[in-house]
Amino acid sequence: MRYLFYDVECSNCFNGEGKMCSFGYVITDCDFNVIDKRDIVMNPASRFYLRRKDGKPEIELAYSEEYFKSQPKFDNFYEEIKEMLEYPDQLVMGHSILNDVKHLAYQCKRYKFPCINYRFGDSQLIYKKFINGGHQVGLAKICEEYDIQPEHLHRSDDDAWATMEFVRKFCGERHITLDKLLSDNPELTGSIEDFEVTLSGISVTRSKRFLQRQLEEYTKLLNPAQEGTLKGKRVCISKKFERDNADLCGYICKRVFECGGRYTRNAMRCNTFVKVDEVPCTRENSINADKKLSARVAMIGLDRLYELIGMDNDAAKKEAAAFSLDDVVTLPPVAYGKKLKVTVGERVVKQQQAAPEESVVKPKKKRKRRRKKKSEAKAQTSDGEGAVADDNTM
Repeated sequence: MRYLFYDVECSNCFNGEGKMCSFGYVITDCDFNVIDKRDIVMNPASRFYLRRKDGKPEIELAYSEEYFKSQPKFDNFYEEIKEMLEYPDQLVMGHSILNDVKHLAYQCKRYKFPCINYRFGDSQLIYKKFINGGHQVGLAKICEEYDIQPEHLHRSDDDAWATMEFVRKFCGERHITLDKLLSDNPELTGSIEDFEVTLSGISVTRSKRFLQRQLEEYTKLLNPAQEGTLKGKRVCISKKFERDNADLCGYICKRVFECGGRYTRNAMRCNTFVKVDEVPCTRENSINADKKLSARVAMIGLDRLYELIGMDNDAAKKEAAAFSLDDVVTLPPVAYGKKLKVTVGERVVKQQQAAPEESVVKPKKKRKRRRKKKSEAKAQTSDGEGAVADDNTM
């Protein structure tokens, strides 16, 4: 048994797709003795955008942009990384590793390589479960708490080493092997196989935010039937249920429109609310807070909705289970809500047909008219009178 700790850095993560610029790893034996440590630096073939949303300083990587761009691209390291991660009798670990797993999977898709399949454990989940039991904690804070001093944070191999040091100290304090820790707590582990990612036994391949965007776009594609059991009805469902069951709600949306109704995600516009969650969600609270709205909105349960749209039989339930928003909606790539420019390596290609230079007529610059001051106007008037007088004299 050996352990592999790894971390990746990206030049940007537009649309949640990380363009890797380094893959760092530390390999140890089962006693955490380091066997190998290396940082594989690569050209991300994309621009660098290291700003953070929360106003903190930009992420400071260990190398310059020029150095990253001078290195080979991911396709030169694929076989080496694949062989390393799929090594038999090995545990793969990382801190907040889910993002790294997704970024690496994206690189495989981007360069048209088969998926790298492996199981993994997350040191962030270990800390969350056994130490603070609350919010997710970054590696920098854990390093301070455990007196771990990596040479450079955001250098992949040093981050992998810091993760290994935390796990080593944690297991040493509790006198347990990493293998035993993960086998006793399977919720701390996940896997990737054929680009399907699971964590704690739950599929996380598509983010909930992405699914909500798909559902919203899907409702725009449908038109209600002329007649049906829901003619004139605007149906809204509890927010948590919709967020956790986006594909199912997509199928429900389809059936609602087929029955003459409409599906809306805005509780203020509905007249039929499907209450599913035990604790009232924000949508239900907004309805209850408005007396006029609550008076006209009918509250029903999920079973009643199934009856109205004909989903109360095995055939419909089977069809609903096979429904996927991916099959009906294709979203354009976006970066923080804006459409991405098409990129090829480091160049930005503008998809516009430029007209020949000779046929381009440059617009004339408008001259700003300078308003005359009153003193200047008076002077010009007096000068004019004097000139007339002189003419008359002559």
